Amino acid sequence: MFTVTALGELLIDFTEKGYSENGQRLFEQNPGGAPANVLVALQRLGAQTAFLGKVGTDMHGSYLRETLQNEGVNIEGLIVDDHFFTTLAFVALNSAGERHFSFARKPGADT
Repeated sequence: MFTVTALGELLIDFTEKGYSENGQRLFEQNPGGAPANVLVALQRLGAQTAFLGKVGTDMHGSYLRETLQNEGVNIEGLIVDDHFFTTLAFVALNSAGERHFSFARKPGADT
């Protein structure tokens, strides 16, 4: 029995991580998607959680699946679909520190 089950997006957030020696922006891969993030937080607090959603069969989908599994979130409801790519979100901060998202979907598995 699960305390909390969530349905929704599971994606990669690429967040800015400085600049390369030649001035190019660098991005770091992080697991993302609000439903999954909430489940990980609740799992760490002792809840029994389960995720329902979909990722692609690409390296990003594998990383997300592994991450949820390592955090103890039940992933029996996570579909891995070879017809879709795992959605990617590039996150940039403006001068006020607000986040802006640019999504890469073709379509993405979470759409």
